[in-house]
Amino acid sequence: MSDPASDPAILTCAVAGGVVTGNPNQPRTRDDVVVAAVGAARAGASVVHIHARTIDGEMTQDPDDYLAIKRAVREQGSDVVLNFTTGGELGAPAEERRRSLEAQPEVASLNCGSINFGPDDVVFMNPLSLIEELAQEMAERGIVPEYECFDIGMAVTAARLAGAASGPTGMMHLVLGVIGGAPPSVESIQLFAGLVPPGVPWMVTAIGRHNYPMMAVTVALGGHIRTGLEDVVYVAPGEYAESNAQLVARARILCDAIGRPVATPAEARELLGIG
Repeated sequence: MSDPASDPAILTCAVAGGVVTGNPNQPRTRDDVVVAAVGAARAGASVVHIHARTIDGEMTQDPDDYLAIKRAVREQGSDVVLNFTTGGELGAPAEERRRSLEAQPEVASLNCGSINFGPDDVVFMNPLSLIEELAQEMAERGIVPEYECFDIGMAVTAARLAGAASGPTGMMHLVLGVIGGAPPSVESIQLFAGLVPPGVPWMVTAIGRHNYPMMAVTVALGGHIRTGLEDVVYVAPGEYAESNAQLVARARILCDAIGRPVATPAEARELLGIG
């Protein structure tokens, strides 16, 4: 069996999030999302994670908007792996959030628990019944799940689902640094990695200023990584990140330095079991 620490590193770029971060360069419209996704792919991203926007800039889970983004990315010649959110906008109802699956992405995020999300009085609800329904729907549609965990307890649920999967196991993903979730630390990454079943790829994202140092730890331990304007507002004190492509280029330098070049989209598909 190959050593995961010698595999290429899957680099996901989260081009637009379910919240507006305050960075003026964050994509705001559907056309912006397409430009950002293609730019990230050309900079070397293996996967782009997308929260769709309408033409007018509203956050949306409408499959027509996701299909329009999907078509536009492919028409520009990019074969980047497409990952659509089922998290949607914070507070959106479950039936609205799951509609992105109708656009048939290759990968989709699947949140593995509920959490008090951020400094405001917001609870991101993901009851077990919804988690299992989404996992089943993804299996039926042939969509590879990205099990998103904001705390260690969610990783236990993700490991159970990955271990029981009849098709591709999917990828386990730990998001660090969200207020209400696990802290951005080496210890958090080590604990999470120890819960991942053998053979299941795993990824870590850290929010804000923690993104780059936690990325280095993750790559060194054999995990995969995510960056992008959903996660990173500044690249230095008072200096906004200019684009998703800028963040991808910075991550590639780190991967090369550690000795794990970034996976091509074809290599990412192989590692994720995408047919």
